[in-house]
Amino acid sequence: MLRRDFLRLGALGASGLSLPALMQAGAVRASEADGLDGDPSFGRAKRCLLVFLNGGPSQLDTWDMKPEAPAEVRGELKPIATNVPGIQCSELMPLLSQQVDKFKIVRSVTHPCSVHTTGVYTMLTGTVHTTPKVDQTRALPEDHPHLGSIVARWRSDGRDELPPFVTLPTLFEAPPVEGIWAGQNAGFLGRRYDPFVIRGDKATAEFIAPALELPSNVSAGRLGERRELLAQVNDRADEAVRDRARGGDVDTFYDQAFSLLASGQVREAYNLDHESEAVRDRYGRHLFGQGLLLARRLVEAGVALTTVYWIDPTPAGFGGGEYDSHGRIYYHMRERLLPPTDKALSALFVDLDERGLLDDTLVIVMSEFGRTPQINKDAGRDHWPHLQSILLAGAGISGGSVFGASDRIASLPTADPVTPADLTQTILHLLGVPRDFEIHDQQGRAFRACGGMAMPGLYA
Repeated sequence: MLRRDFLRLGALGASGLSLPALMQAGAVRASEADGLDGDPSFGRAKRCLLVFLNGGPSQLDTWDMKPEAPAEVRGELKPIATNVPGIQCSELMPLLSQQVDKFKIVRSVTHPCSVHTTGVYTMLTGTVHTTPKVDQTRALPEDHPHLGSIVARWRSDGRDELPPFVTLPTLFEAPPVEGIWAGQNAGFLGRRYDPFVIRGDKATAEFIAPALELPSNVSAGRLGERRELLAQVNDRADEAVRDRARGGDVDTFYDQAFSLLASGQVREAYNLDHESEAVRDRYGRHLFGQGLLLARRLVEAGVALTTVYWIDPTPAGFGGGEYDSHGRIYYHMRERLLPPTDKALSALFVDLDERGLLDDTLVIVMSEFGRTPQINKDAGRDHWPHLQSILLAGAGISGGSVFGASDRIASLPTADPVTPADLTQTILHLLGVPRDFEIHDQQGRAFRACGGMAMPGLYA
């Protein structure tokens, strides 16, 4: 049997699993990184948690409020004081208002992509999409890789039990795009650096990590025997066929998949049953809250980069319940969006801080863009890529501070504009990825991992 045909069978006879689909986060040996000019911030983050509030929260109704602006700009929400003098936030974030000392508010992120798919791509990859206003961008093999795939390429040596790049609770798949939206996977780096996806069930707020348990009739010893059998089949495969099938990638998928099946540590990391009822309640008994709790466990276990996408806990759900409030924005902000976000994020910051994880964990809270300064005729706000507010925390970043500024109606940056490329390079800098690090596509062509420049003001 040719190896290519064997792989199509998928199950390996071990447990009925498609192991390449299970494990698409692979590895290459990571070399030691030297700091840039002795900058002590270089490599300060050992791991990263990226929280993506898809849909585009309004900067005017969260972290960049303009109470002196006209009513059609400032909207209905009132600012409240935080635990840092001089910094205010929305009245719908009372819990987060008491955690502002733990994170930096960045009020000047800007880019040109005005539709969801290209905005997502640009913010997740640090590369402006070639068609910034075309809302049809599905994932393609030639895409620039997600930040997490770059980190996986740099840091993993292929021997870790846990995948280096994890995404939960799903990937964006929604009209008008057929298939997965661009920017969420490894693109031209190859599938070995795709994220390991832990899918969540919105109805139960539980997570399903594929195939982390062996079937009752398969012992660890029996699994090892089947692994040896697979190795024998691989050794007999025609070398040319292996090359055409990107055998190295597939070998990595299988090696890591077997490790996942056999590892008790891995199963423990994904098991929320070990958390107390009080802790689970603190995060919120919905998919976003439980997702952030699971992400905290992955941080503790040592996953290099975890992405958590927002899932609306109300029946509107994914594909219709994001922060994309073109109409009745204040109903949605009050009833569906900000209260669960406030609860879950505040619990996350407290938890990370109490466990000492903020010292060497970088946390980013962002979206694909902000929203228009002017409230529209449907009492909503439309897409606005020219300005959004994000949060940065951990890894030595000074909490209780603000970076960047906007004009009087929160439409454009007036100080320290931050592009997605600069933000991405700053994240890579903190994670110890050199500025000149090159990545290669499947044809061997070299590209800079990111075209931006690290901004000291973001990580000071």
